[in-house]
Amino acid sequence: MLKNLQRSRFVIWTVVILFLIMGLFSAWESVEEEATNTAFIVASKRILEQANLFKQHYLLKGAKQQSDSESPKSYSRTGWVMPIQGSKVDCHYWLDQLYPPKSILGLDSPRVEDQSDNMQFHCVYHYGDKYHIDILLKNERFSVRANILAL
Repeated sequence: MLKNLQRSRFVIWTVVILFLIMGLFSAWESVEEEATNTAFIVASKRILEQANLFKQHYLLKGAKQQSDSESPKSYSRTGWVMPIQGSKVDCHYWLDQLYPPKSILGLDSPRVEDQSDNMQFHCVYHYGDKYHIDILLKNERFSVRANILAL
């Protein structure tokens, strides 16, 4: 009788633990997706913060006041760093300047799309099919958008 009681307790506890583990695994996917979404929003804010730091540096010291160890940056009239390396638009350079880690929560090496024209600088960084970061400099207005697509 005592053995049957111990067995039944063991079975009940095993079932309870299995249900808790199953609940954790079913919730894990949504938690991971929410964490990735948040990481992209934070990354876009960090890009904007870095662009603002470059602008502050430009406004306080001027475009020519760079140290010798830094590569020369191109600035707009109002102080935004532009994606120009040499004499052509380079979206990889812009990302290097504004967000050096490049990877966001394990998503590395974005596919870069240059949508710039003679009126604006516009670079889109595709992290897979679902996540994009748009950096736009148009009419002396700088903006960063984290686009999270519902698939």
